[in-house]
Amino acid sequence: SGAIYHYYGTGWQRIESGTTLDINDIWGAYNDKTQEWEVLTVASNFGTSLEKEILQIKNHTVIKLPLSPQMWPLKTVWFVPNKQYYVAGDGVYQKRLLIDSLWKNQALDITTFSTYSIRGNNINDVFGAGAFGDIIHFNGLDWKNNYTVPNLNYGSYKSVKINGNVIFAVGDEYSQAVILMGV
Repeated sequence: SGAIYHYYGTGWQRIESGTTLDINDIWGAYNDKTQEWEVLTVASNFGTSLEKEILQIKNHTVIKLPLSPQMWPLKTVWFVPNKQYYVAGDGVYQKRLLIDSLWKNQALDITTFSTYSIRGNNINDVFGAGAFGDIIHFNGLDWKNNYTVPNLNYGSYKSVKINGNVIFAVGDEYSQAVILMGV
């Protein structure tokens, strides 16, 4: 329901988001050019409406960023400041700079499944995970999604993390936990 809280070392402070949509993911990284932290979040009531928002948190203030007309609901965000920005959900969208006017890609360009989590080591090593066990990988040139991973019939991977050359995806299948580890 749009709640954002910031822990500042000794306590919590609420940040007014200006939205009632669910905050689905948040990512922050230090921008060497501006010497400031960049923090982005995506919001939507994923699976129940087409509404979506990309929010930037700056000095405890929330700024709504422009969307592109082809974008469908969003579930996750990841970026390297001034190099590449990704938001995903029903579609994977990207732009090189946050100030670029439009997000690239159509909803079905990279995968036909929903992407619930996107993370990377760098702009040339990005993974997404989502519905039906879908795993996608950007290697710096193009997206690959033809890995021989166990498909999930009625489940999905909810989160993906990368540590060096090891990827972890966690989710569920028929109310049972599923963990995938790959190299």
